[in-house]
Amino acid sequence: MLARHWSETWWWLALLDQVPAVPLLAAPLLLAFLAARRRKGGWVIWNLGAALAFAVFQAGAVLPRAEPLPGGSPLTLLTLNTGFASAPPAALAALVARERADVVTLQEGLDRAGQARAYEVALRRAFPGWTVVRHDELLTLTRLPLLGSRTVTFPNTPHSVLLARLRAAGQEVTVVNTHLPTLGLRPGASDRALGRTLPQRVEHQLTARREFPGVMSRLLGQESGPLLLAGDLNAPPRGQLHRELGALGLRDAFSQAGHWFGLTHHARAPYARPDYVWLRGAQAEDVQALPDFLSDHRALVVRLRLPPAPEDGALPDEAPP
Repeated sequence: MLARHWSETWWWLALLDQVPAVPLLAAPLLLAFLAARRRKGGWVIWNLGAALAFAVFQAGAVLPRAEPLPGGSPLTLLTLNTGFASAPPAALAALVARERADVVTLQEGLDRAGQARAYEVALRRAFPGWTVVRHDELLTLTRLPLLGSRTVTFPNTPHSVLLARLRAAGQEVTVVNTHLPTLGLRPGASDRALGRTLPQRVEHQLTARREFPGVMSRLLGQESGPLLLAGDLNAPPRGQLHRELGALGLRDAFSQAGHWFGLTHHARAPYARPDYVWLRGAQAEDVQALPDFLSDHRALVVRLRLPPAPEDGALPDEAPP
């Protein structure tokens, strides 16, 4: 409950909120197993119930359910943190082709020396016929017509979002790509130079995270039509940031159409869900964390449906990025 309301406000609660919840499920499950061995049925049921409640309300599990498929025009989006450009462009292109994605959003599209150009060039070669737009570590690729792109920088930090306007199903669709910072548990070069303590490092990183809902609120007011927010938010599906984005009218695609946990990090032994796609004016049909190992994250693919285009909605001429 505290994390739901103040995990982006108090530095110590922000740290507590980052503790992966999924591994903690082992405790009630182990107790249920031990109770079963001792043939204590009541304790088995109690511990299994506790595990289920913890999985849903704390770990963010989405239980399987039967829902009517949404109507409208299909669109598939794939998002991936490339792990400092470690995802091979050719393998990424093969994955995108297999999933038949229309839009790809990438984060950490630069090497550890901070160089991004070489990876961008390799991506352009691997995705012939696609449009690629980049700002710093963020890259958005699409096979759909690009109407324009721009960068929106946060008010008091250098963090930003990369916005691309696409033509899809006869209407304008806005795709927002972003990567929010982690909490600075390990000091960076600037932290060491400034002598920042752990609380100071966490507060410094929380500044950008606190600004993000305001940035999105302004974008939602400026951009009409369907809007898709994708990226690595470095936030669990139970905290203050998740609640604030929902309050803006955005809907977590995995909560709409995913199943179980949707874990994307770490790729080889996933325990957290920091990667998201949020929707306004669109409906998720299916959401999966893919099993492929391309970086330290797993790719998240979202199949969604766009509403019918407005009959009188004239689109502007296609413009270069």
